[in-house]
Amino acid sequence: MTNDLFRRQLGAYAAVHRDWRNKATHFVGIPIIVFSLLLVLSLWRFELLGREWTISLAVTIVAVLGWMALDLGIGLVMALLMAVAWYAAEALAGALGSASAVWTTFIALFVGGWALQFIGHHYEGRRPALLDNLFQAFIGPMFLVAESFVVMGRRRDLADAMGEGDVTAR
Repeated sequence: MTNDLFRRQLGAYAAVHRDWRNKATHFVGIPIIVFSLLLVLSLWRFELLGREWTISLAVTIVAVLGWMALDLGIGLVMALLMAVAWYAAEALAGALGSASAVWTTFIALFVGGWALQFIGHHYEGRRPALLDNLFQAFIGPMFLVAESFVVMGRRRDLADAMGEGDVTAR
C-alpha cells in the first residue's frame, strides 16, 4: 500500500545510497540523529486534555502518521521503532537530570550522527539527497526499513522503486 509520492521519493533517495559503506553509516547515523532529536524535544512539555505531554511524543506521533500515510507497512514498523526510541529518549532525559546534560548529549549524538552521514557520502561520491530536497530527511528513516525488507526478500514493489539492480546489501 505504497503511495506514488513515497515511491518517487524512495527512488530518489536510493539513487544516492548505493554504496554499502554509505548504507552502513546511514543504518547507524540516522537512528542516532532521530534519537538525538527525540531526546532534546523531551525537554519541552505542554498540557493537553488534562495530561502532560512532551514535544518529543507529539513529533513522534505526527511523524508516524506521515510515514503510515506514505506506506502503511513501513509506517507500522516505523511506529514500533519510534515507540522504542521515544521511550528510551524520555528515559535518558530523565536519567540525565538536567537540561544542560540533555543538550550536551543531544549535541554529541546529533553531530556524531551527521558525521557518519557525511563519511558515508564520501564513499558514495555523491552529496546527500536532502541537500536537493529537504523532504528526503523524512524519507531517510523509511529507507532503512524499506532496505531491510528488500534485503529479506520482501516488498518487491519497494525493490522496484529503489532500482533494485544495485540496492541489496552486500
